[in-house]
Amino acid sequence: MSQPKILSVDDSRMIHTLINKAFAAHDVQMVFASNGAEGLEVAEREKPDVILLDVTMPVMDGIECLTKLKATPSLKDIPVIMLTAEAGKENVLKIAKMGVRDYIVKPFVEGAVIDRVSRIVTLKPKSGAPAPAAAPAAPVANKKPRVVTDAIKILVVDEHPAIIESIQKAVAKHGWKVVGAASPDAAKGHFAANIAAEETPDIVLISLAFPNKAGLKFLPIAHAHPALTHIPFLGLCVKTATFEQNDAKDSGFAGCITKPLDAAEIPDRIARAMELDNTPFYYSAEGDVQVVTIPHDLSEVGSIELSRHSRGKIADFVNAGYGKLLLDLSDVMKVEIPIIRAVASIVHECDKIGIKWRIVGSDTGNLLHFPTILETNKKVATLKDLPNPFKGKNQLNLHPSLDAAIGSF
Repeated sequence: MSQPKILSVDDSRMIHTLINKAFAAHDVQMVFASNGAEGLEVAEREKPDVILLDVTMPVMDGIECLTKLKATPSLKDIPVIMLTAEAGKENVLKIAKMGVRDYIVKPFVEGAVIDRVSRIVTLKPKSGAPAPAAAPAAPVANKKPRVVTDAIKILVVDEHPAIIESIQKAVAKHGWKVVGAASPDAAKGHFAANIAAEETPDIVLISLAFPNKAGLKFLPIAHAHPALTHIPFLGLCVKTATFEQNDAKDSGFAGCITKPLDAAEIPDRIARAMELDNTPFYYSAEGDVQVVTIPHDLSEVGSIELSRHSRGKIADFVNAGYGKLLLDLSDVMKVEIPIIRAVASIVHECDKIGIKWRIVGSDTGNLLHFPTILETNKKVATLKDLPNPFKGKNQLNLHPSLDAAIGSF
């Protein structure tokens, strides 16, 4: 095998960047996919020698993807290494029984990936490149996952004060701090070597319209700060600036936020880029009942992230002794795709793990006929793999209030 081909399937651009960096000094061919469905397509086309497969992803998660890989004759023998955030014995046993070759617990260091893959294929250094130094294979210990309720510091670099102000207003209700700078040069002070790590930003939103691609060139300046090697960058540009958006993607940006700004989506885009758990936005407790409040303006990104993070959240409830969940849809005036995805995903997880659930809402937005709306919208590409926990039902059993729903358990 002269040049092993490695497929990384993960919805996190930061994980792709980390894995790509890990193999940079080795003679390998890297291919990438952002979810399980895309991973199956790439695997069928590229026939990789090893697949690095994340467990938790939108559209199709790693468990479903692995099941389909093992059921496909042309793909079933490809060694799979699972990436999981759960190191518990039960989770590891579940993964092992599905026929994976190995697993890596997140967060991990580059050496862990090299170590696991080198057990399957022979890794050779690129011609003329020094052999990479050995790195510890153990994951970073006791690293607490970040959540949306953390104190987040955002640096916005844009020549228009109105843009900085709009972003400030969009994240104000979350208590996040926004610092503005009118140019990349003006922003350099936030990344000086003598600036303490706790005083530096957690994420940068920067205009891609600065002359000479100054916005793109600012990323390596920020990443040169010892504490900010992997700080995410989001580009700011008009929707039609496709060349700038492609340049940002190639330069390592986590994505772009297009103008005019959608205030409701900005916090969700930031949370996704930083891989923040967004469930505290939506989850609360009423006695022994977990309540998920779905807002009418739930964004597409927010819906995907809520669905993704709810899997672990609901499992945690069961471990903590909770067995009841209430979906509060009283604010929903219209059943649209983000609402459909969130409700179907959460109810599916409840059914799968054995949690009783109830729904609060009215039929103002045709919510009563949610099962029919869901089945109709499964023709939409983004929902085609969405589970339907309402099969055989034509209507939902809606409760008029929280008290009524809680009393019905």
